[in-house]
Amino acid sequence: MSATETLEEREIRNKRIAFILALFFASLLLINFLVISVFFTWADWVSLLIFSLLLIVPAYLSNASMVITGGGRPIDGGKLFRDGRRILGDHKTINGLKGPLYVGIPISFTLFILFILLWQPIKELVIQALGDEQYLLYNDLKFFQYYFIGGKFPMNFLVLLIRIILASYGAVIGDLFGSFLKRRFDIKSGAPFWIVDQLDFALIAMLFIIIPSFIFPKVFLFPDIYIFVFLIIITPAVSIIANTVAYLVGLKSVPY
Repeated sequence: MSATETLEEREIRNKRIAFILALFFASLLLINFLVISVFFTWADWVSLLIFSLLLIVPAYLSNASMVITGGGRPIDGGKLFRDGRRILGDHKTINGLKGPLYVGIPISFTLFILFILLWQPIKELVIQALGDEQYLLYNDLKFFQYYFIGGKFPMNFLVLLIRIILASYGAVIGDLFGSFLKRRFDIKSGAPFWIVDQLDFALIAMLFIIIPSFIFPKVFLFPDIYIFVFLIIITPAVSIIANTVAYLVGLKSVPY
């Protein structure tokens, strides 16, 4: 960014970037669907979508919850880093850290309890689809059982709890790391830090989620590469496309 760039020029540039990224990620989603459908089946892509969202939803909820519970004393206590800029900024507060505990984790666990209650009819539909050979990539009931309800009873409750907590607080650390980077690049609070803003929390959450699969591989499934790729596409895509559409229909003053 030029030092002489005006506020108006910066806003025009960011709007242009938002539109380009919205089209780019929409195209990536379409390409992802076509690739999975051609090499496997469209049903596999639907399962990929569901598995990915079930894996990352605690991170999404916890990331949003920090805004709900935020406010008050900043985490960095107003201190500056060695570059003379704030470590994190005023918007990253101690109260915000309570969001996952009070909102993200309880809602996530409640959601999975619902899936446990509905597992029998879901299981029957999956078994029927497996019998009809609708799946090539996810052609085993264990995938559905793990992502929907955490695996076999009663160990699944512990698996779900660990998975939810790791995803939730992984999102917190990712968000704080993104804020730290934003301050280092001297990007003001509220200004877009493209891709990093949309991906920081999800990437660290995914790293946290896979830790137990190295320690207890018989209990925790290691997410396959298709899930990782899909989450890297869908996470910024949802945010960027939704904000751009909201701007186009007049619900937001800027597309970010």
